[in-house]
Amino acid sequence: IIAHSYPANQGDFRGRFIVDYMRGQPNEFFIVIAPHPTESFVEKQDNYEVHYFRWTHRLLGGMKMYNPLHHLILLKMIVLFYFNARRVLKSADVVSVFACWAVPAGIVAWLLKLFHGMRYSVWLLGTDVNKFIKVPLLLRTIFSGSDALFANSDSLKEKVGQLTDKNVEILLTRSSLPPAAKPENALVFSTDNLNVAFVGRLEEIKGIDIFLSIAQKVKKVRGNARFFVFGDGSLSETVWRAHEAGIVTWAGAVSAEELSYYSEFIDVLLITSRSESMPVVFWEFEDSAEILSFPVGDIPTHLADDCVMETEEDFVKKLVDFL
Repeated sequence: IIAHSYPANQGDFRGRFIVDYMRGQPNEFFIVIAPHPTESFVEKQDNYEVHYFRWTHRLLGGMKMYNPLHHLILLKMIVLFYFNARRVLKSADVVSVFACWAVPAGIVAWLLKLFHGMRYSVWLLGTDVNKFIKVPLLLRTIFSGSDALFANSDSLKEKVGQLTDKNVEILLTRSSLPPAAKPENALVFSTDNLNVAFVGRLEEIKGIDIFLSIAQKVKKVRGNARFFVFGDGSLSETVWRAHEAGIVTWAGAVSAEELSYYSEFIDVLLITSRSESMPVVFWEFEDSAEILSFPVGDIPTHLADDCVMETEEDFVKKLVDFL
């Protein structure tokens, strides 16, 4: 498995569904190649091992297509992925490559097929297709060499179908939270408040800036509304300033067990993403909180009409009136 977005520790939200995917197939053995922010090492688990390589740049969630420097960073990541994957191929009996996201993993898989004859499949997860669909030759090339294509939502499958004649199967990034574990210095929640949460990567594509704006507007007219942010990312400094100003409470990155504990106190989960396929957090919170979301990806097919928000102001009005 090649994945640029993969948990670097227990408190990392990125790519946690990949871990669930592997654990769901206990009779198979997986080797994962992924970046790590501080060091290169191998981590061994029951039916998989993770080969981390040191990656000191930020991950690709905040990548801007118009920034040439970001293109160089992407190229550097592809090169590191390729050489680490080639090293693993020489030392392990690898049957095939599973690329999580078309870019950069799909590019690496295509190179491994070109130079080493490796079979590969691609799991398309939304941000890769939405960001690179304007570079159709790139995606078409990756798709053409693959043995199988998977998408995590019907809306994404429809988009991919415009770029390939190959069959695209649905493979959900569905996940559930593990048994709860109370954090050592747990945040304090009051049942007298309306507790609203953002869970995920702190990136523009995920709309964390929209969440902060909603929080600020709601708190002006509803005194018992409290807003909580769980996660980390390139906009951490922006969230920290909002935390310092009392607009939100930022918990940072927490473990899945700790998030499960907090989910018991969260009344409303906001999905303010500008683009999505089908976010994992939706499945994790569908049974514990009311979910309000923009009409992105497949989310509208799983939510009541009055929980699908067209504008930021719709979120604000809904939360101000929320019982």
